[in-house]
Amino acid sequence: MTLRPLWWGLGAVITITPLSQSATQAQPLTVANVRYVSAAVALPARLPPARTLATTPRGNAVTSISASARLENAGAMRQLLAGGLRWRSSGRCTDRTNSSCTSLDGVRYGTLTQAIELRRRSGCRIVVTGGTEIGHSRGRYSHENGFKIDVAHNPCVDAYVTKTFDYWTTRGDGARMYRPEAASHRVVYADEDNHWDILYR
Repeated sequence: MTLRPLWWGLGAVITITPLSQSATQAQPLTVANVRYVSAAVALPARLPPARTLATTPRGNAVTSISASARLENAGAMRQLLAGGLRWRSSGRCTDRTNSSCTSLDGVRYGTLTQAIELRRRSGCRIVVTGGTEIGHSRGRYSHENGFKIDVAHNPCVDAYVTKTFDYWTTRGDGARMYRPEAASHRVVYADEDNHWDILYR
């Protein structure tokens, strides 16, 4: 399918490559030692839960992708758009080293799948306004390390989060924090001034 350009002319063509029976039975390659999963890997448009996923790069080799695998920006953006999400950047750019940009370079596969799942479960319009670009607080479970994304406020998202998840506590900066009871500290939605700061561990 061809994706229509966003905001400033971003467009991409998604090629979905179904796995043949013989390919799915092949011994998967590991990507444990690979920092980024190449954009050449053709991930399916509807991503399954973030455990492992057999995908077909160019050719017939099968690659196993874990929740902790990092994605290149181009591939992550394609999956974001294919999952029905949108993105916005004040600087109209995706450069990770520029705080005015919105980048998904180095985002964890598990973070991306859970953001897409939020869109599916809520039925809301989800606009990602922050990813792995510089300018966020640092730490182990941070934007920089691919564990967090920012999602713009809108009435649908606000109502879904506050009615579906339990209020937990208020952060030092005044942001009210919500989390699914079953996920405890692993998933946290922090209500900041103009967006939700979301942690997916």
